[in-house]
Amino acid sequence: MAIVSFEPNFIFIKTRKTAGTSLEVHLAEACGPTAIVTPIYPANPLHAPRNWTHYYNHMPAREIRVAQPERFVSAYKFAFERHPVDKSLSYYAMLRHSPHHYSATGPQSWRDYVDQGEFPVDDGLYTDDDGTLIVDRLYRYEELDQSLIDISDRTGLRHRPLTAREKTGFRRDDIPSFAEVMADAAIRNRILQAFASTLRHIAY
Repeated sequence: MAIVSFEPNFIFIKTRKTAGTSLEVHLAEACGPTAIVTPIYPANPLHAPRNWTHYYNHMPAREIRVAQPERFVSAYKFAFERHPVDKSLSYYAMLRHSPHHYSATGPQSWRDYVDQGEFPVDDGLYTDDDGTLIVDRLYRYEELDQSLIDISDRTGLRHRPLTAREKTGFRRDDIPSFAEVMADAAIRNRILQAFASTLRHIAY
């Protein structure tokens, strides 16, 4: 999910490979005891899950709307997205090098990953069943620092620079660079096509 906060009044929809866990740790510290905060794994002592029965990690906005209809209307709702190629590279790096995600049956090369098409397409987390955007703002991961200032202005959340760095360090020498993938038209276009539904809501 990640967070439904009552004071300050916001709902954070957590997407994959957009610093979501780091943001969850960062935002949860500013939330009161009544906030709904789902657990993260591995746990972080700065992150205190609470009131999360019937809620779960990466819970879609449409399910939160059903669970909290009045709060969903009044709260400032936001999520983050990332350039599809960079997001896919980060996801592949996690599958290859995170001890919590690696599998011997998973993709063993970038080419395997692309061929399997396991791309982290997340627009279903912030749209309704018809594909309509139901969050107030979809921010760019690449503009995260400025986005936190905007979120603070809109919610009254005290602004603090993001210092949490969860689930990082997986980009190693065997992971292609963003520039290399963007220069390969066939792979670049395959990824962008996979993210076509995402690109309806945010331009890259």
